[in-house]
Amino acid sequence: MTDRREFLGASDVAVLMNGDAAAILKLYQEKIGERVPDDLGDVWPVQLGKCTEKLNLDWYENKSGEMLFERGKQRIHSKYPWLRCTLDAWDNELSCPVEAKHVGGRETLETIIDRYQPQMQQQMLVTGAKQCAISVIMGAAEPRVEYIDADPAYQHELLQRAIQFWDCVQNRTPPVALPAVPPPVDAQKIYDMTGNNEWAVRAGTWLETRTAAELNADVAKSIKTLVPADAKKCHGHGVSITRNKAGTLSLREARS
Repeated sequence: MTDRREFLGASDVAVLMNGDAAAILKLYQEKIGERVPDDLGDVWPVQLGKCTEKLNLDWYENKSGEMLFERGKQRIHSKYPWLRCTLDAWDNELSCPVEAKHVGGRETLETIIDRYQPQMQQQMLVTGAKQCAISVIMGAAEPRVEYIDADPAYQHELLQRAIQFWDCVQNRTPPVALPAVPPPVDAQKIYDMTGNNEWAVRAGTWLETRTAAELNADVAKSIKTLVPADAKKCHGHGVSITRNKAGTLSLREARS
């Protein structure tokens, strides 16, 4: 079995993205051999997830009709050999990793996905996948599967933090803690804002002033056509139009 001190895995990178200074220092001490990693043998959620992982993945195969591969296989980043991930499984049809999770069921699926974004984004970064499947058993319910897209901006920050941290490990220099990075936003949801009073007020104001705003813009264009080509400034009837060196005309209310 590969010594975890030799590389950064998906769960390691999650620590860096979550920004917990104490957890980052603890990870650093583990990587340089000053601290023994915690024994998770008696941590119920961890052991439960291990026990149900095979069933979860088998269920994914059964429902999708696709066989999963590379269960438990380690993948290595093409440029940074110290950056690795251990796959729960790989979906050949979709060319993406599959994460199997078992949670208590008292949180929303969105909350669970946000929690595991660092791990999934790291796996996509290492493997070059454009998406990651996450199959979640919530309580005793049938697994729910979601497909998460790769987020280049998030992955860039993840990689920079990983490089910085690994340099600290190599040089035995304690790392500098960085703030937490919020998970990527899934801009696909639809919200009904009917019950939001502030939305109602602002929407009403926009509707009431929309015609006036459109008329104002049309008149501004029209009055600018009256400015002579050699004019630096025109004024009268409470307004003025000035021309800058680039030739752009600016319409303003005239000051008395």
